[in-house]
Amino acid sequence: MELVNSIQEVIGRHYWDTGLGYNFAHLQVLLLLTNSFRSTDPRDKVFALLGLSSSGQSPENWPDELAPDYTRLVQDMYAATAKYCIRQTESLSLLSQFVYDKSPPHLRFPSWIPRWDLGNSTRRISAFSLYWGPHRTRHLLEKFNIASKGTKVTMDHDAPLRILRVLGMQVDTINICLPTVILDHAKFHAGVPERYGEYLSKLIPQLYIMSKKYVHQISRSFDQTFFLVTTAGLTREQGDARSEPRRRYEFIANLAEEWTKVQSAPGDAAAASSASTLLLTQCSDESPSHRQCRHEPDGIHRSACYPNRYIFSLQRLMNRRLFVTSSGHLGLGPAGMMSGDIVAILFGGNVPYILRPLVNKQWHFVGECYLDGYMDGEAMEGRGSSRDEWFEMV
Repeated sequence: MELVNSIQEVIGRHYWDTGLGYNFAHLQVLLLLTNSFRSTDPRDKVFALLGLSSSGQSPENWPDELAPDYTRLVQDMYAATAKYCIRQTESLSLLSQFVYDKSPPHLRFPSWIPRWDLGNSTRRISAFSLYWGPHRTRHLLEKFNIASKGTKVTMDHDAPLRILRVLGMQVDTINICLPTVILDHAKFHAGVPERYGEYLSKLIPQLYIMSKKYVHQISRSFDQTFFLVTTAGLTREQGDARSEPRRRYEFIANLAEEWTKVQSAPGDAAAASSASTLLLTQCSDESPSHRQCRHEPDGIHRSACYPNRYIFSLQRLMNRRLFVTSSGHLGLGPAGMMSGDIVAILFGGNVPYILRPLVNKQWHFVGECYLDGYMDGEAMEGRGSSRDEWFEMV
């Protein structure tokens, strides 16, 4: 059904059925909607969409850098496409389509180019929705986060094709990286966290204890901070889950008490088991099996209960890792990040990004991140031009 829905979105079927005529979309919209699609030639992930895009209705007016040419290297084609989308949207939201890639050396792409030819099993931190612009054209709206406070992208148009040079500023350095939440694809299915609740019930308490030891810059209680970071601020594709944050906090309020017991008595197996079970099997009043839950002698609900909503909200934690910055902030970043990487606000981007310093003042783009205390434009308050710098990503 996800495939069918994506096809309907691509052709704008719901709009066509109204009798108002066909509609078109920015190329970036189509690239996002067809991310899970496949093509025999990876260049067709772009070429096949040109006739459906708002800028490709007349082949003679197609942008020169996107004109179908099967002699071009895939890397160059994707680089040209990415830069075209950045110019067209005046934002860096395209970088949020990026997932850390470990491709073979002979297929090595510049680090900042989205790999539209690869599958994506990791949920994006950014959430997008479609909106209608002038001339019945569909655009992407990146929701919830405003890290660069609505600034327009500043890009060096004279930079070589495979280099992205944009303006931004450094805000922090990665100090500690916690273990990556890795899925065994032979056993688990991405995007359905309740299926591996047992795995998470053992890992989350460990991440909680480790991060609490090093985090000291928070604007709310640590429990609330940990909850928001592990769920990437509850920014899900369908609806704004922030409408009921207080109810969701209750799920970890009980956990905090149990985790404290684990901290005070590391060798207490009963306390550890209690904390894990609470995380995995928080009962819901709406659950049809609520009245059938088995109560063990210790008073803990066992496996007959439905997994709680906190577990269901952990999609964006999958294949990522928590980290703590040098200033003591807690964040959620790509699996490939390392200590010594920096967090940057790139103007025109709605989320912070992880960059790795290279020689000759160049940078490796690692991916988007969620950093507590920086998602609502805090870094832009009182910003001075002295902090601005060019980031040359290769």
